[in-house]
Amino acid sequence: MTNNKKAKPAPNKGGRPQAISPDAKTLKTITGLGKIQATTRECAAVLGVSHQTFIATMQRHPEIGEALEVGKEQGKVSLRRTQFRLAAKNAGMAIFLGKNILDQTDRQDITSSVTVDVTVTDARSKLERLIARQAGAGANPVGAGKPH
Repeated sequence: MTNNKKAKPAPNKGGRPQAISPDAKTLKTITGLGKIQATTRECAAVLGVSHQTFIATMQRHPEIGEALEVGKEQGKVSLRRTQFRLAAKNAGMAIFLGKNILDQTDRQDITSSVTVDVTVTDARSKLERLIARQAGAGANPVGAGKPH
């Protein structure tokens, strides 16, 4: 006797199907986007979903966020490798890497000579001259004279 029963399909849980699933193809795409330092908004656009959907999917499936982070780190290593290759041919790149990786700095010798002509005026003598001028012009202000 053979068993002619068909396997029952998985029960439908309802709701919309997920727009992104963490399958191998999607994870490879996300890793590639990470390599070029793509933002989550850019990843969402490439995958054809809203930014909110992409973020929600990353929260439900941590492997998506991990794939993006791994891709970003691989991209940094690739960029660094390219910079070091360029440093062999380009002095500017060698200087840049020396400053940023080896904490090297440019030594700047700044020497300047400054001549300043400063005239200091005594406020008290200025006030006395003003009072003398007023007295000479015939003005006799109340309380004029030497200060107490």
